Amino acid sequence: MNGLMLFPILFPILGALLTAFPCTERSAARNALVLAVAAVNSAALAGLLLCGGDGTFVLARINRQLCIAFHVDGMSRVFGMIVAALWPVTAVYSFDYMRHEAHQRRFFAFFLVSYGIVCGVCLAANLATLYLFFELLTLATLPLVMHRMDGAARWAGKRYLIFSMTGAALGFLAIPFVFAYGSAETFTLGGMLDAALTAGHETTLRLVFVLAFFGFGVKAALFPMYQWLPAASVAPTPVTALLHAVAVVKAGAFACIRLTYYSFGPELLAGTFAQYLPLLAACVTIALGSWLALRARHLKRRLAYSTVSNLSYILLGVAAMSGAGLVGAAEHMIFHAFMKITLFFCVGMVMENAHCEYQDQIEGLGRRMPVTFLCFTVASLALMGVPPLPGFFSKWDVASASAALNHPLGLLGVAALLISAVLTALYQMGTVTAACLPLNGAQPEAASGRLETLGMTFAIVCTTLCTAALGLLYGPIHAWLTAIL
Repeated sequence: MNGLMLFPILFPILGALLTAFPCTERSAARNALVLAVAAVNSAALAGLLLCGGDGTFVLARINRQLCIAFHVDGMSRVFGMIVAALWPVTAVYSFDYMRHEAHQRRFFAFFLVSYGIVCGVCLAANLATLYLFFELLTLATLPLVMHRMDGAARWAGKRYLIFSMTGAALGFLAIPFVFAYGSAETFTLGGMLDAALTAGHETTLRLVFVLAFFGFGVKAALFPMYQWLPAASVAPTPVTALLHAVAVVKAGAFACIRLTYYSFGPELLAGTFAQYLPLLAACVTIALGSWLALRARHLKRRLAYSTVSNLSYILLGVAAMSGAGLVGAAEHMIFHAFMKITLFFCVGMVMENAHCEYQDQIEGLGRRMPVTFLCFTVASLALMGVPPLPGFFSKWDVASASAALNHPLGLLGVAALLISAVLTALYQMGTVTAACLPLNGAQPEAASGRLETLGMTFAIVCTTLCTAALGLLYGPIHAWLTAIL
């Protein structure tokens, strides 16, 4: 039964191989294949996460302790349900967006391969397995980032590769130490380390943790290694949406959670430099990302810097190293995924159909794209933290966990969240105001004909409704997370 954990990893990869068949040269057949694979895999993954047991499936054993293994626990369920919900929706959005792009078969092949590898990250039962799929995720998403293969895409791809590989190398440092000083071979809430073995080596282990945290934090755009994320916004918008909301950056935050709560354990780390350095970096990233977003005029780069900031909301909860911090981090993982993918979908619609990329080009565009900008406004209010939308609740819980530290850095975290909320209101409402209430009455230079295509509109409306529903369902979600984490 536990062998079924391989299905959501292997099935999309096998589906990707089918895109090489001649019949998929026709877009209708290719789109049907991609959507079917994504939908079936999401159903299988959701079923596994909701109904699967707590057993471990060992695929390969390297030595007495080290193995490639998979299991399902509370954190797997959090990350996996985000992936299962949003990957098929992104596929529907991609069909419309990519209709004029070249090399679509290659694009959708790596789109499906990336889905399988993200499932591997989600279901990894230990750091060695997580690291393996973490590296594979970089290789699978690199062709998506570089899809257009122009100068900007090549430059962004090289930067993405260098940053990701460097971060993963730092993350790798944790593996031998966790297995050498640990008594468990799978992730355990509270940590895998054995107190008898770690006695006298605490400082070394804390130093290794800090290096690994910043290493895995590269994919989560943690300061000072955040620059790759805005550069990667040259990718097609479906890729950018997955990078910023679902796959790569959430894999980085997920790895930091696994490292902190399930490998080293808060008991070893709390109240030491191993807690304070990540806490300080998260505070700096929250404020810096929001400030850079306010300054950015390019619509996708603005959202990219916003992602830099919001990812560190999650890491701030992680660095609180408490049960409340873990729940707040998990909440923001979920809520941010739906809010941010909606915003990227909306901006992608504007860039693809109206050919507007910059803030000063969208004045009055709301009249021709009313559904897009209505959904953009709802997602913006959620990102700002306006109740009863979900962003308010996750920010509140993260801020509460930070304040409960009774430490100056905890208060700095609360201050960073408040500063970020104000800056988020300025840069998000600036875009809404420009589109819906142009100050000079100018009309945008836009493509003729219908500006809101069916597939992209469907995806945008779906994620917007889910965003609103998450706010209304905050109580049950919070109770569920508290129970499983």
